[in-house]
Amino acid sequence: MALTKTLRKAPPTKATVRRTQLVSTYGVGAILPVESESFMIAGLDEWRPRSEDVIYEPRLCDALGVSRLYAPPGGDGGGMVPMVRFPEWVYCPECGRLDKFWRLADKSKDEYVNKCRHCLTVKLVPSRFVACCAGGHIQDFPYRAWAHRGRGAVGGEVPHALRISTDSKNSSLAGITVKCSCGASRSLEGALGRGAIGHRCGGSSPWLDGEHDACQEDLVGLQRGASNVWFADVRSALTVDRSLTPVEEVLERIRADLADIAETDIDLMLGIKARQYGVDEGALKDAYRKSKTTPESRVDAERILRRDEYEALGRPHPEMDGTETFVCLPSTVATSEGRSQLIDLVSKVPKLREVRALQGFARVTARQQETGGARGKLSRGRIGWLPAVEVLGEGVFIRVKENALREWEESPFALGRASALTRAIQAAAPEWAGIVDPVEPRMLLLHSLSHAMLNELALDTGYPASSIRERIYAEPDQSGILLYTATADAAGSLGGLCAHGTVENIKLVIESVAERAEWCSSDPVCLESMSTGAGARNLAACHSCLLVPEVSCELRNSVLDRACLIGSESEPQAGFLSMNF
Repeated sequence: MALTKTLRKAPPTKATVRRTQLVSTYGVGAILPVESESFMIAGLDEWRPRSEDVIYEPRLCDALGVSRLYAPPGGDGGGMVPMVRFPEWVYCPECGRLDKFWRLADKSKDEYVNKCRHCLTVKLVPSRFVACCAGGHIQDFPYRAWAHRGRGAVGGEVPHALRISTDSKNSSLAGITVKCSCGASRSLEGALGRGAIGHRCGGSSPWLDGEHDACQEDLVGLQRGASNVWFADVRSALTVDRSLTPVEEVLERIRADLADIAETDIDLMLGIKARQYGVDEGALKDAYRKSKTTPESRVDAERILRRDEYEALGRPHPEMDGTETFVCLPSTVATSEGRSQLIDLVSKVPKLREVRALQGFARVTARQQETGGARGKLSRGRIGWLPAVEVLGEGVFIRVKENALREWEESPFALGRASALTRAIQAAAPEWAGIVDPVEPRMLLLHSLSHAMLNELALDTGYPASSIRERIYAEPDQSGILLYTATADAAGSLGGLCAHGTVENIKLVIESVAERAEWCSSDPVCLESMSTGAGARNLAACHSCLLVPEVSCELRNSVLDRACLIGSESEPQAGFLSMNF
């Protein structure tokens, strides 16, 4: 992926980034290090998507409220993604001068070069620190105000030249000092974290047009490379088989084209498309009007999307000619004694296609659906599309028996654990979060079981845990777990996970889960914990038992409780696995 910088007359700077990274790691508003410099991926207003890069997944478009999804430009002559320089403040490691890039950088033929204009041969280093807010804004660290104890530079900027120095004997922030030519100086000790800077956010959005929004959030000092400078908010959908009429198939195919047509011309376009695809014009118009009235909201669209996936994963969809992107081979579990009474269906999924779209991002704290955290803007205006990637892979789907799950989730123990976690999350939530949605016992159990099974499968399948992802189906009428692996490679994955998707293998996995969950190396502290993890979003869960790499988890390693599986010390038979063994 070729990227180019477009700010301050600087010469074009190129870097190679994978397409998938422009959705997950270096998306819009994220900081991208390029050799000794630092840049930020510009907003979608500056992107130039090509028609050949469109990704077809109408159900995900409905859930996200857009008409199209586009893959980021490719390196095969498919254009470049623009960047802007950020942070703008840099310093010279030789002379210690600290200022904005175009004040310190050397200038050659009306272009700035990343070399100190005073030392000539020494490359400038981007500021190590930035300032963000929970609303998604970001700006340079206010060095001038920090050095002058929040008063700014009295008398203007010109007579107040800054320098930065480090103490070789002190590797902490106290060993870094910002000095002003007026005599003011201050170390950076205590500069990071909430409430340290003491300023309100200026609403800066350098990845967009540089204009400032109204913002009342407090600035938070962070290191430029810290993980909480940018959290991707990615939504995904599986391409599954659905029972569609020929008219509905045509409507989905032309949906993106209709998005650019004025409402007064829709009937004319539908008539043209009906003749082009050989379907009844009246039926196509009726299907279009029906699609415009349902679903009523994005929440409904998200639920419909998950419902379609859940139903498809439970019915056979064999491979016919090798061109399918979804193949599912379910096996029902015979009623018998022992572990098998926990599950009623296991499906091998030799082929699956997943589309992942970036719909926003967060800073300082990860956005949670339960708290409705602020989402950073990908564009200044409404553009009607989002960047996305498609990946191919395989997996295994497990459906837990509904009657066993319902019996457990209605028990006093299950309700008590879910209620305790809800109270812990509410107590730790920031004021702007308001009242958080209650944690459902069904989600708490299925998510905990999913993590335990993921860790077990990682030991046997040849895939590391970071390569396996989960998808939880925990609506009131759903009880499924999909564990899968997917890559952007055209061949998908290697089949090692799907090979374990037999009823007998899953029984053995559940037996191992039940045995391993009985003991954690952090017990008894782990099992007795009532608020753990970021935002107190877990109960009994730690890195020695249930936590997995964050790229594998739908909920960022939250809403987990090992006691749901094996019970607590006072109620050892109240866990789901304990009740059913």
